[in-house]
Amino acid sequence: MDLFDLAAQSELASQKVLCPPRSLDPEPFIQPTSDAPSLEVLAGYQAAANEEIVRRISQIFNESFGYRPDGRPYRLGPKSITERLLQTDYVFLAGGSRAGIGYLFGKEIPSSMGRIAWIESMAVLPIYRRQRMATSLVKAFAEMTKAAPRLGCATPNPIAALVVSRVVEGTMFVGECRVPHRLIELLKEIRQNCFDLRGCSIGESNFTIKTGFSPLSRSDQREWRPRDSQFEPAWWSTIEHLPNEYEALLVVERHFKT
Repeated sequence: MDLFDLAAQSELASQKVLCPPRSLDPEPFIQPTSDAPSLEVLAGYQAAANEEIVRRISQIFNESFGYRPDGRPYRLGPKSITERLLQTDYVFLAGGSRAGIGYLFGKEIPSSMGRIAWIESMAVLPIYRRQRMATSLVKAFAEMTKAAPRLGCATPNPIAALVVSRVVEGTMFVGECRVPHRLIELLKEIRQNCFDLRGCSIGESNFTIKTGFSPLSRSDQREWRPRDSQFEPAWWSTIEHLPNEYEALLVVERHFKT
């Protein structure tokens, strides 16, 4: 997952209760918030059919992930974006299609262990980072997919994992942790339906995948730099200095009231 934003301030998530599911409205809608731009939410096929939205997502992606590890520009054009949107479920645009400053798209993938909500791509324009944009996007996706027992993503950036850990409630597996065998089997099962996992081997001792390369913007930061005094999470150092061709895997098993 291309998930780049500097973390907002809040406590790390632990155990909380989630609400019943809600379906996506067939028409896009604007969801205003008090501390962040409104979010425009669409189904994947709706976003793919809107040339302005496709162009905006392409622009945000290209400005956020400017260079590959070999120094060459990394770009995704409208055609590639359209193809990916057609294969996803939900698209969130911070600021809407006209003033889009960030996006997230992802989907729910069925498995024998229930659906897993997977964040496929997220980016926030560099000048809007540290303003809770990524937090708002992840919150919206987590709310939309709250009936799914698990939420996951792949990311080369520990700050992305930090944002998810602060928003999604449950038991998180990331980095050098004891990953339950059931989660490894789950990821192998969904691999063909998950763009991030397709063709990748899954590391079990350090929960990672080898992707060949991971695009990182020169403006991206991976160091622990909280705004106020707080300790870094125990998992932080295990994914802070991953080689460029690796991405960390993250799966949160949500806690439901029984």
